[in-house]
Order: sequence, then C-alpha cells, then structure tokens
Amino acid sequence: MSPDEVRIVVTLAVVTFALGVLLGFIGAGGAGIVVALLTTTFGLPVHQAIGTALAMMCFVTISGAVSHYREGNVAPKVGLVTGLTGAFGAIIGADTSQAIPEPMLQMLAGVGLLMLAALVWARTQFGIGRAGLVSEPEWAGEPKRSPVGWGLAGGLGLTGGAAAAFLGVGMAPYLQLGFLAVLRLPLRQTIGTTMMALIFISAAGAVALARHGDVSLPHLIGTTLGVASGAFLGARLTKRMPRSLLRVALVGAPLIAGGMLLLF
Repeated sequence: MSPDEVRIVVTLAVVTFALGVLLGFIGAGGAGIVVALLTTTFGLPVHQAIGTALAMMCFVTISGAVSHYREGNVAPKVGLVTGLTGAFGAIIGADTSQAIPEPMLQMLAGVGLLMLAALVWARTQFGIGRAGLVSEPEWAGEPKRSPVGWGLAGGLGLTGGAAAAFLGVGMAPYLQLGFLAVLRLPLRQTIGTTMMALIFISAAGAVALARHGDVSLPHLIGTTLGVASGAFLGARLTKRMPRSLLRVALVGAPLIAGGMLLLF
C-alpha cells in the first residue's frame, strides 16, 4: 500500500475502535454509522462507502456474534433462518441500488436510519418500558415455533437483507424490532441473534457490491481493525450494563448516523 493508504488504515483503526465498543454493546454491525463516517469525513462516494461498510460489517459481526454466543445471548435457529433469507435479500438489494444516484441514495439511507431509530424508541419505550428496569430471568433456550413463526423469521430476514444492501445501513434496529415484537426474544438474545443474522446479510451484500467495484480496500482494513476489536470487547459488556443504558444506545446509534448522512 502507498503511504496515503497506510495513513487511512491507521487513522480509521484508531477512530473506529470506540465505535466498535458501542456496536458490540448494542449488537449492531455498524454499517450505517460507518457509511456516514466514510462519506462525510473521508470523502468516499456513497456507493463505495456502502460496499466497504458491508464488507467491514461481515468481520465485525463474526467477532461480536462469537462473543455473544459464549455469553448465552444467541437464539441460533432464529439467527440461521433470518440470516440465510437475509443473504438472498441482500443480493437483490445490492444489485438494485446501482441504479440510484448517489445524492438520493445518501438521503434515503439517512431517512431510513432516522425511521429505524424512531421504531426502536417506540418499542423500548412502550413494549419493554418499565419491565426493562427489572432483571430478566436466565435464558432457557429457544421455544418451539409454528411454520407461521418460521415464515415470519424468513420474511424479516428477506426484507431486512434487501434494505441493508440497498441502503448500507445494516438494518440491525429493524431486525431487533422484529425479534422483540414478532418473535418475542428477550432483549439480550435479540442483540446476539441480530449479530448472527448480520453475518450472512453483510457477507452476501458485500460480495454482490464488490462485483460492481464498490469496496475500498484501505478503508475496509482500517475500519475492520478498529471496529472488530472494539466490538469483541463491547459484546462482553451487554450483560453487565444497566438495560436502561442499553436502550439509550440502541436508539442513539442510528439517530446520530442518520443525522450525519442528512446534514453533511
């Protein structure tokens, strides 16, 4: 790599470490926040920023999902079904996004993140609310689900994957909302299972976008080093932090990223 590319790698690794701690804590892959960072601060075109962010998210979610699995924060069957259908949706979304002009795509990504932040706020405020201040019982494993339940999980993955690769926003809040409200997973298992599903979604979306030349290797290396190392640490904090703080982080991350995409 050239000296300029090395500088980009080092700068991004340092800047994104703290971001990785936050993302591991809330169970997000961070694509939307990284897209906002790469476009507004490092000047990447939005299509290339999306492809780079999704490729980064693949490595980050592997790191975070392993840590969450060890902590008992994953519902593996739900994660697998949602992830596989999400991978198919990601391929569709990545190919479709190529026809969208960059200014419009950046605006759509920002609006999407703000909407996701609002949805998560509504769910945590009215659905978990007061109960969120009380410790959850130990996770007893996945319950049996009907064919309709598994169909809902597949639909959640398909739509979330398509939107993730189209907008480059990761869709972690959308998946988390579905896991909480539709599949009735506890909050901690919602976070870990989201990480698992995003492995499949981000990998499929990144490969599809790489075929269009929309991945920057120096930016990918820098963000992956910083975010992945931080996410592994952050995942270990999920069970140890107050759930009120966890709810604030779940809403605040997409809200800030959406504002960056719309304002800069």
